[in-house]
Amino acid sequence: MVRGGEITDQSLIARRIGEFHTVVAASPEYLKRHGTPKHPTELEGTQHRVVSYFSHRTGKPYPFIFTKGDEKIELTGTPAISVNDSNASLAAGLAGLGVVRTATFMARKHFESGTLVPLLLDWCGESIPIYIVYPPNKHLSTKLRVFVDWVADLFATSPLILRQCCLPGKTAPAAVAVKADRETIAA
Repeated sequence: MVRGGEITDQSLIARRIGEFHTVVAASPEYLKRHGTPKHPTELEGTQHRVVSYFSHRTGKPYPFIFTKGDEKIELTGTPAISVNDSNASLAAGLAGLGVVRTATFMARKHFESGTLVPLLLDWCGESIPIYIVYPPNKHLSTKLRVFVDWVADLFATSPLILRQCCLPGKTAPAAVAVKADRETIAA
């Protein structure tokens, strides 16, 4: 199974295969109604609503994390809706329910079509590790080993995973070449 985020289940074997990057965005309709935030702290105020993404384990929202140089800001904002599925989160942002944090590779086509507008681009969004996980077994089957290696190779060569920027008209920084770890680690 491919999972995003840190693996906390100690009973699984996890192999890091990459990371994806997030961007904050909103629909043009939302921005017409609420204005365009110029600083991350504006998302905490009463003017803006966010699409909150919560942990299925704890029910607590994941904070929006912004960095710029040595400055780091974490905030939760005022949720218009809370979800725990990336497709639902993106759909809520596209529907104009609030400012959404989403993966750059998921948002790219919506930026190109104009149905989403990237926000706060002078701030970096967080990176989220991607793992392939499977139950431990003394003898890893050949089929599983081949599958794990195939998925790791796909992620190691995917331009949408390797580059941080998927914004139209922007050149991606030579992606701090995220290479799949060749080590298999116990989570």
